[in-house]
Amino acid sequence: MKKTICIALAALMLCAMPCHINASAETEMGLPLPETSASSAAPLPADSQQPAAEPEQEPAETEEPATETTEPDPADDDESEKYEPEYVPVEDIEIEDFETEMFVKGTQTLFASVFPNNATEQNVTFSSSNTAVATVTTGGKITAVGKGSCRIYASCDNFTVYYPLTVKVETESIDVVSKFIVIKPGEQFDLEAAAKPADASQKLEFQSGDDSIVSVSKDGILTAVTTGSTSVIVSNEDSSVLVNVIVSAESTESGSRKTSGSGKPAGGEKTDSLVQKISESAEKEVIVKDLKLISSSVLKSLYGTEKSLTVDLDAYTLSIRGQDIFNACNEVSTQLELSDTDNGMYVTLSDEKNLPGTISISLKNSPQKFKYFYQVNEDGSEYRMLNSLSGNTFKVSSVGKYLLSNKNMNRTPINFLWILGSAGVILLLSVIYIFTKKKYWFW
Repeated sequence: MKKTICIALAALMLCAMPCHINASAETEMGLPLPETSASSAAPLPADSQQPAAEPEQEPAETEEPATETTEPDPADDDESEKYEPEYVPVEDIEIEDFETEMFVKGTQTLFASVFPNNATEQNVTFSSSNTAVATVTTGGKITAVGKGSCRIYASCDNFTVYYPLTVKVETESIDVVSKFIVIKPGEQFDLEAAAKPADASQKLEFQSGDDSIVSVSKDGILTAVTTGSTSVIVSNEDSSVLVNVIVSAESTESGSRKTSGSGKPAGGEKTDSLVQKISESAEKEVIVKDLKLISSSVLKSLYGTEKSLTVDLDAYTLSIRGQDIFNACNEVSTQLELSDTDNGMYVTLSDEKNLPGTISISLKNSPQKFKYFYQVNEDGSEYRMLNSLSGNTFKVSSVGKYLLSNKNMNRTPINFLWILGSAGVILLLSVIYIFTKKKYWFW
């Protein structure tokens, strides 16, 4: 009987095992358990249900790491696309203070600005359309090479602008046939002029300082209108020269070339040799000997120029510069009166006319060097110190009497008799005072 019961229980357990295995498999695969499995598993003992509970927790442990490793990848891709920089094209290029005209061998450096300011590309490069006229480095330094015109290009990010450039030859000088002209009313003079070097601009303009005295055509033909003096300016684009013109009813004294009505030179006119010498001299100082009078025509030939005239005489030299002349109509007498005295040497300019400007006088044979230079009034009682003495050379701008001295003439002279007399009076007053005091002491 016992054996029969044991065999039946064993058979029953064998029948229940396949159902338990199928339920476990379905649980691992995530499938729902059929109702038959649940009803058949209910009568099992507690110890037979223990192994089925353990595998249910294992899928959760294996699925969590898979979620952590796969989810960040698409998020990273979206973030990188979001912060990618945006391309901003160049809309304009501007160059500050561009010089449109240059002289040969001149240079300038360009500074360019890109717009908008936040453009993606900011590097500007430069180029020249004609390197025979001007060259330019990629950094923007322009060098003028030869006369002509070209374009300077500035490029950045497929955007290009250009600026026109003209290169000229700088004028060294403007030469005229004469810088001092004397003509009569109604006469004409052909003022021929040319710029140097030959490659410089030859587009010359002529302008009269006073059309009521001298009129001038665009070709340089001067026409004297009435007596007087004025100047004519000859200029091109970058240089100019001044020509002094005097219209006089008297015979001309200058070395100018007058023209007939056709503007051609007319000969047979007398010229003043000194005026001609000054006009043609390449030196800044013209020296002559024993000239007694510097005439108005000579002064006018010097007026406004950098030249000077020096007259060499026995005891002194007298000089006048063109830039120191303020009235060329006055004349200068070179004859001065020199006299030695106890106070020094007196120099007198006795000409009745006013001086045309500042003249310089230098003593040649004086044995001493003077320290002070004074202008003296007519009666010789007052001395006004002047600060125009250097060695024995001094400058004056007006006629009159002057003193060269080593004495300070403005110092108050000491009168010893007056000092002795004052001392005697003081002594007498002191004696009287003492005598009076002693008289009261004995009381």
